[in-house]
Amino acid sequence: MLSVGWAVSASAEERIALVIGNSDYRNVGKLPNPVNDAADIAGSLKRLGFNVTHLSNVDYDGFRHALIDFGNAARTADKAVIFYAGHGVEIDGKNWLIPVDAAIKSAVDVYAEAVNLETLIDISIYPKVLGLVVLDACRNDPFAAAAPSSGRALAASGAGASTKKRAKAPAAAIQVAAGGLAPVEVNDNVLVAFAAAAGTTASDGAGRNSPYSGALLRYVEKPGLEINYLFRNVHDDVLNETKTQSPTVYGTLSRDEIFLNGVASVAAGEVNAEAEKVAWAFVRTTSDIATLRRFTEQFPASAHLPEARERLAGLEGAEKLAWSIVEKEKSAPAYRAFLDLYPNGEHAEGARATLASLQTASGAAKHASAAPNLPKPPASTYQLASAEATAENSGSIDKAWDVLRESRDKALVGKFAEKYPSLRQHRLPAGSDLALRPVNSTDWMMRTAQDADVNDCFGGNSAACAKAASRYPQYAQLQFQLCRISGQPGCMEKAVKDARRKGYLVSAYTRSHIEMERNREYRRTIERVNQRVGTIVGNNVSNAVSNAVSNSVNNAVSAATSRAASAAASRAASAAAARAARNAASSAASEAAARAASNAASNIRVPSDIRLKSDIVPLTRTRGGFQLYRYRYIGDDTFYVGVMAQDIARQMPAAVLVADDGYLQVNYGLLGIAFLTYSDWVRSHAIPN
Repeated sequence: MLSVGWAVSASAEERIALVIGNSDYRNVGKLPNPVNDAADIAGSLKRLGFNVTHLSNVDYDGFRHALIDFGNAARTADKAVIFYAGHGVEIDGKNWLIPVDAAIKSAVDVYAEAVNLETLIDISIYPKVLGLVVLDACRNDPFAAAAPSSGRALAASGAGASTKKRAKAPAAAIQVAAGGLAPVEVNDNVLVAFAAAAGTTASDGAGRNSPYSGALLRYVEKPGLEINYLFRNVHDDVLNETKTQSPTVYGTLSRDEIFLNGVASVAAGEVNAEAEKVAWAFVRTTSDIATLRRFTEQFPASAHLPEARERLAGLEGAEKLAWSIVEKEKSAPAYRAFLDLYPNGEHAEGARATLASLQTASGAAKHASAAPNLPKPPASTYQLASAEATAENSGSIDKAWDVLRESRDKALVGKFAEKYPSLRQHRLPAGSDLALRPVNSTDWMMRTAQDADVNDCFGGNSAACAKAASRYPQYAQLQFQLCRISGQPGCMEKAVKDARRKGYLVSAYTRSHIEMERNREYRRTIERVNQRVGTIVGNNVSNAVSNAVSNSVNNAVSAATSRAASAAASRAASAAAARAARNAASSAASEAAARAASNAASNIRVPSDIRLKSDIVPLTRTRGGFQLYRYRYIGDDTFYVGVMAQDIARQMPAAVLVADDGYLQVNYGLLGIAFLTYSDWVRSHAIPN
């Protein structure tokens, strides 16, 4: 196993670099320059004060371990650079870096044999100031020896004998680009630099270094050269030398100046002043008392402090008075009126819990007295997120986000995320492809790095692969490795098809037409599931109970009585189903109905995938150590209490299964707990009104 150690930089900035040059490919022709390019770049970065790990001719498992170690180091680094020279291709709409031991007989093999560029980008999100990925990898002859008839051997091998099989399974069809890499989409001060424009190839050149690496070496150590200008100079030199090759840089940097040779100095006072300005532009409209308090605590010298305190006092007084009126009346209309006025108030959670209890206690609650006239929160004369709330410094944005991130005012949080999207800070606007990916394979790679079965799997042990794949079903790479080791015909095609159907291969960064269309199709699938989520819940929860009740009751009472018992049990969909069934059925059938409902509820399989849920709030842990949450299903107004399938998959994998629609279900019977509506959970736990 390759192990890379990282020392903490003695300089003010912690700078790290991973430099890989692959020349000596075992199954295709060697490349002359990459090892030279990597060695020279490593030397330059060391002279710039980077803590450099330099690797040559890395195989797949060595590449994987290097990325794991580098990813762990990047979490605390200020700047992190990854330089890779070697073979790189676009296959199936994704960009792949090719280890020296790759044995790619058909295009689908890249899933088990190559490293996805997205892994490097994921890691580059971690550093505080800059994550830089440089690829001198768009060579014009990858794997040419394997297929002399094609300029790109992977294209030829991918379109060969397995064409008929792929035609039978279009969802898993593997498509190969004509040349070069696909464009990428990144943010958070991450740059991805290609030696050639997307869809075009790069030259190796005739000297020690490729034209691209040679140009990079001329400028990387130049003092005071801001990084944008550095890559502009590289672009111009390469284009002048080759006449056709046009290097490209992808990324969205803040307006901070960033240097590889030098450190940009931004006064702490400037950062703080800009952060206060940005935070206030959002905070001043909110009715969330806690958010306003955080603003006054974080910016005690703010010129807006008097306004903030005045609004805070007005909100506190109005909510306190409104709550006292509601608590005296204790009616459902009163609690509804309070929540309409103070949805983000400090008493909002208590109001929702009490309202849920009152609404289900009896039908009489629906005909209670009219809502009282409650004092309203003081009106805001400001507009949210005006033009003045524009930050130029990423540190200012993050400091403003510290005030807003815990806000109960979801509209406020959403507006901020829309204006300042960030993967690093886990804030992304709805609809972003960067937020679409339900499973992050890089995260799984990092989390399972110490698992013996996982490491043995990547080392070639099929038994270990089977164990690891069962333990971590979302980490699709384990199944790919099992297919690679077994060599079973059709295994990889099926594994890729299954992983794609479950959403494990959704791209966050690649902007190829193939991946963009797949992302759109995946989003359409999510929308279809969301639209029918009520049906999903009903079919898997309520119907399982009601059908069991119905079968038992039918033997003792009339069909009409059976339907009444079934409907009552269906609405309860939990241990409460037994009580509902007993009330609806005749005395002759009540015991049978109760037993049936209890048995059905104890073995119920509930859609529990976090992707199907919203308004998620942690509640408590069960005796078995399972975290319970209060949540709604998307498209459903009812609050439930239950677990998240993603949690249970780590704690008790046997209780989790993947439904036909690709979403996770949980067998509550195996967990020994009931799936409840929030109102039933409140009642059963005797939460005071």
